Amino acid sequence: MQFNQGTVELLIRTINKYGWMDLPSYGISMYPYIKKGNICRFVQFDEMNVKKGDVLLYHASSGQLIAHRLLAVQKTDTCQKQFILKGDTNLITDDPINKTQIIGKLATIENTKRKRYVSDLSSIMWSYIMLSFPIVSKLLRYFLSIVLINKKSSGASL
Repeated sequence: MQFNQGTVELLIRTINKYGWMDLPSYGISMYPYIKKGNICRFVQFDEMNVKKGDVLLYHASSGQLIAHRLLAVQKTDTCQKQFILKGDTNLITDDPINKTQIIGKLATIENTKRKRYVSDLSSIMWSYIMLSFPIVSKLLRYFLSIVLINKKSSGASL
């Protein structure tokens, strides 16, 4: 789904006014941490309190809203900060983004059974695994490719 700058500004104003915003997930790039249909709560982005492993919601140059894990913050030749993010099941990083593209930071993930906070031990451990063992992304991608092939051959949809 494509979002224009006016919609993005509305999302940022919503987070600024209420302190949070809930959005449903629809992709598989953060599987199994975030699954399709989960409700993700995003809070205000605070550059001073962001850390490696946080999941940030940003507006990509393609017009998409993307929530991916922060791998690094680097400075350009002009001393501007760039944020390097990647989906847990993606094999390569996203294009670097700047602070103005960031809409919020993930706070909770909710499905029909429970609400999980990013401060929960399970979330912290998952983040540590994803940052420490890049091979996990390849294994997840392989697993998803098998699941998707089996779903297509059986006629089921995701």
